[in-house]
Amino acid sequence: MPPTTHPQAAAPVDGLPGRVRRMKLLAALIALALAVAGFFLVRSGSQKAYRLRMTAGDSLGHRHALATILAGEAKVRRLTLEITPTSGSSEALSQVASGRLDVALVQGGLDSHAEIRQVAVLIPEPLHVLVRPDLLERGVAGLRGKRLDLGPAGSGTRRLAQQTLTLAGLKPDEYRDTSESYTELRNMAAADLPDAVFHVSSLPAPFAEWIVAERGYRLLPVPFGDAMALRDRSLQDVTIPAYTYGVDPPVPAQPVSTVAPWLSIVARRDVPDEAVIRLLESVFDGDFALHAELQGLEVEQVVKRREFALHSGTTTFLNRNHPLITGEFIEGVENLRSFLVSALVALFLAWRWFRSRASVGFERYFDEVTRIELEILETGGAGRLAAEQVQQIEQRLTRVKSEAIEQFSSGRLRGGDLLGSFLSHVVDVRNCLHAHRNER
Repeated sequence: MPPTTHPQAAAPVDGLPGRVRRMKLLAALIALALAVAGFFLVRSGSQKAYRLRMTAGDSLGHRHALATILAGEAKVRRLTLEITPTSGSSEALSQVASGRLDVALVQGGLDSHAEIRQVAVLIPEPLHVLVRPDLLERGVAGLRGKRLDLGPAGSGTRRLAQQTLTLAGLKPDEYRDTSESYTELRNMAAADLPDAVFHVSSLPAPFAEWIVAERGYRLLPVPFGDAMALRDRSLQDVTIPAYTYGVDPPVPAQPVSTVAPWLSIVARRDVPDEAVIRLLESVFDGDFALHAELQGLEVEQVVKRREFALHSGTTTFLNRNHPLITGEFIEGVENLRSFLVSALVALFLAWRWFRSRASVGFERYFDEVTRIELEILETGGAGRLAAEQVQQIEQRLTRVKSEAIEQFSSGRLRGGDLLGSFLSHVVDVRNCLHAHRNER
């Protein structure tokens, strides 16, 4: 006797493979989701790193200190800035243009280079004319015959110092020119220091603080800064506030007028856009301004005060926060809408005109039937209406009526309200024709 089958016991055995398949499918989906998430995680974490060779002039200058802070901000964005000291802005520009360096913090107002592109314009850097106290009352003219440190060769400071002295009426042979570095000046004995030191730096300038506090120098006003700005658009007339470099005694005792170029970031034109964007993010999006104690940093200054063509990375950075839909865009859309509406209306009117020109009106058929009626009356009245003529006229009436109805049915015949009158007219003419035939 065959064994008895128990359906209730077989059900779990039959369902087991299905559950196993579902579990395998679920596990495969989870593994796929984890793989996709891991891919995007690794991709986001494997952002390409960039390394730029940078200079900010003398290692004891304020720009170098700013560049060091900037390097710390940039590191967070996988951008390494290797800072190399140079004698000054002119040398820095030459090294960037030649490809030995990639980026530089430089003083504005220098000669342009075909390979140089503007990345940013940061803050004004006032010219400090630091003099021995006994020269303070005599003004710039009192520097005649004195030993002056105009700044290292190849520096923007030196160039600006020469501009200042020339405008003040001092010729190169009327003063003794030195060009020690800040390191050399710091290592000199007080008696060996020059009578005046020209120094360009943002406020407060560390070197100015040192030479005021340690050597007793004072700030000499440059009262014709506005006149210099008229001759050089890279300059502006500025004021160094009282007490900037000392409170007791106050240095300066009163606000001091001077002239200032703008601190700029420049790069070689082939520096990758992404590297420039990360550099700008480090300046304007992070805590650089806070740590560097800089006020009034505005990325838009590069548009107002640029001296070189903008780097393409800077252009991208400037456009990143511009909304796609602006007032100008909306105005353009409104103008386009008005134009399109006017164009559509004009096209519709033109279509109606061409359609009316192409369509055939009932007037033509009314005229044709009327001509037939007049022909019947004239011919019948003269007694010349024969059977063949009646038949021909009958056929003509039929053709005119059939053509009119066909044109009306196809939509090419305007004046549909005249259809009834037209048919009545045909019937009247046909009755007139039959009447003349009966008379015959």
